[in-house]
Amino acid sequence: MTTMTSSYPVNPEAVQAMKQFLEALGLDLTALGMEKTPYRVAEAFSQFFSGLRENPDDEWAAPILSQTNGLVAVRNIRFQSMCEHHLLPFFGTAHIAYYPQDGRIAGFGHFARAVGVLARRPQLQERLTEDLCQSLCRGLQPKGVLVVVKATHLCLMMREGMAADADIVTAATSGCLQAGTKEYDQAWKLLMGDAGAGTILMKEEESWTP
Repeated sequence: MTTMTSSYPVNPEAVQAMKQFLEALGLDLTALGMEKTPYRVAEAFSQFFSGLRENPDDEWAAPILSQTNGLVAVRNIRFQSMCEHHLLPFFGTAHIAYYPQDGRIAGFGHFARAVGVLARRPQLQERLTEDLCQSLCRGLQPKGVLVVVKATHLCLMMREGMAADADIVTAATSGCLQAGTKEYDQAWKLLMGDAGAGTILMKEEESWTP
């Protein structure tokens, strides 16, 4: 195979395995001009799964000490991830609200980077949502956290056209922002407004896995 350079580590075994996989599906890589495809796929997945080599908790290592006690919200953090069931993309936005404890806050860029770390892994949307909430709890130890993730899954859109227009909405909470509290209702409205009508709200045990 032609030597290629990459910004991400490329495992030769992954390249060979992808070549065998494509050939097992009946593709003649030479005839189709796809000789470099196994390398490109291995390189791409090394990037897609680079979050396995990172820790989102690192983003909270140096909190800012402030006088802030009110609700803080970070909305519309865009992400792309790979569904672990079919290795197809899902993408959308993450929204975070939290009540600081003793004025401990983080710069807004840290929230986007933490989402990115978790998204660059084989993922379930439910797990991404919960892990983001728990990471923030460990790092900033806030009074309460609400994380809402809304995403579109290509495994729903591409496979036999099932639920092509569906959005999946997941939420994770902690502390004073537990579901059912007045604070939760305030935070949800701040993050999502009246959004939710016509969406699918799923719990982890109800994940769609055919």
